[in-house]
Amino acid sequence: MSNLKELISRVKTVSSIIKMTNAMKMVSSVKLKKFKNKIINLKLYKKKIEKIYFILINNKKIKIKKNKKNILLIIITSNRGLCGSFNNFLLKTIEKLIKKKYFKENIYLFPIGKIGKKYLEKKYQIYLYNNKLIDNLNEENLSTIVSIFYKKFLKGFFSEIKIIYNNYKFFSIKKILPFKKKKIYNINYIFEPYKKKILKFLIPKILKIKIYNSILESITSEHLSRMIAMHKAKDNGIKIKNELLFFYNKLRKEKITKEILEIVGGI
Repeated sequence: MSNLKELISRVKTVSSIIKMTNAMKMVSSVKLKKFKNKIINLKLYKKKIEKIYFILINNKKIKIKKNKKNILLIIITSNRGLCGSFNNFLLKTIEKLIKKKYFKENIYLFPIGKIGKKYLEKKYQIYLYNNKLIDNLNEENLSTIVSIFYKKFLKGFFSEIKIIYNNYKFFSIKKILPFKKKKIYNINYIFEPYKKKILKFLIPKILKIKIYNSILESITSEHLSRMIAMHKAKDNGIKIKNELLFFYNKLRKEKITKEILEIVGGI
């Protein structure tokens, strides 16, 4: 009888896990749609503001000091697990990049997300860290972060700043500073106030948009990975539950048959 009780207890536990994984899948499904819509809405704004920037710097050089060959890698991971290979794949890829591509440069790491920080601090020195941007992505938090590394870039401490993350299609690495050059044909725009003042405001704004967009894509990818992982967990849970119920029914039948035979034998 103890075996039957143990089996039914395990069936109840697995049933609870199935309900939990299904709920997590549904939550991630809703959030996935929400963040996808945010990316779509941001895309047009990002395109327009970058166009203004390229018009402003057309045939104009921005002076930036370049004293050192230091590279800042901004690495976006999640704050929570249970999302399949989402974090593991990204962090393993970063390790390979550092060993094979960036081993000659001075690398500074800036993880955004708890999972990335916990993994990277065991092997490398962390330059900056932030986990608030994943759950609380707003203008104030972005401004604080951007102002720190942008000032360092202007002073020549960093020669390049790259952002690494999982988008909802694949692993992505993008250079956010210095900006890529893009030819814009001369158009007679009149800017008020003067160009230099506009650029002083515009460049940090573009940086914030780039980081904001990257974090949105990373969060979207996280929810997609979690949705897939929870779907698989749910299917596995149903399979295990059915197997346990099969063994439970088999033992129960054997128990009943044994009791009947004992009764018949006693008669």
